[in-house]
Amino acid sequence: MPEDMSEESPVEELADWSDRLERAVVGTRFDAGRVRVMATCDSTQDHARNLGAGAVVTTGRQVAGRGRLGRSWIDDRGAGLAVSLALPALASDLACIAIAVATLDAVRCSLEACGTGGSEAGGRLGLKFPNDLVDRRTGRKVAGILVEVVDGIAVVGIGINVGIRDWPSGLNAIALEEILEGSRVRIPPRIEILEHLLPAVDRAWAASPTDLDRRFAVDHAPTGERVEIEEDVLGGSSRRIRGTLRGFDPRRTLEVENDDGLVVITAARARILSWGRAISGPDRSGT
Repeated sequence: MPEDMSEESPVEELADWSDRLERAVVGTRFDAGRVRVMATCDSTQDHARNLGAGAVVTTGRQVAGRGRLGRSWIDDRGAGLAVSLALPALASDLACIAIAVATLDAVRCSLEACGTGGSEAGGRLGLKFPNDLVDRRTGRKVAGILVEVVDGIAVVGIGINVGIRDWPSGLNAIALEEILEGSRVRIPPRIEILEHLLPAVDRAWAASPTDLDRRFAVDHAPTGERVEIEEDVLGGSSRRIRGTLRGFDPRRTLEVENDDGLVVITAARARILSWGRAISGPDRSGT
């Protein structure tokens, strides 16, 4: 049974999650004895870290999650899927790529299992460097990933927007339910996404770096589009580069073509701020 059950996370939805997840981890690197399902939770990350390698921690509602660069995740009000996984550490950049690839695969598989048109809906999804799952049509964020490495353990947080909700002003997000509006595809229940996600993560964790780089690059939505990238520069400053993303190697470089020519940006120091129709202004490099 879920721990700390409350009215905000119905018993009827969560009651069988523990049993189903324990079955889903059989044959993977996750530990059925370290599966935890909670009705509400501040942050699944802390619980997974405390449980150690092999942990799977999810919740009906996460109220105080955290994201990359210390950002806060909004209260999902039970409309999203929040899960944290504890795994033997990989390099942070490789771990992020592995989880992104696995999350995309899992969501696509979930949609394909939900009816005619699921494959088409899954085709709308893509990746955005360094750690987002996005809707190719609108550029809006479907899911985010956080990787925290401590004492040889990678604690991976995944947040997926499943159900429609009122998004705070300025948050460029979209839910799977919105993507599926007007289609014949049912909305995948959160537990079904989790059942696809755990084996997908296990497979990605065992994949070669070359294969993960290739798969991330193939599904990278901003490639070939106009982008605005912020690059950290030695000395603590940063610069912004606008142009067309011509080349992309997720753990090495991004190549942007603009009025200054071809600008090569080190991936470890870069983040894509916006892309596609959201870009305005001249294509250039500057501070």
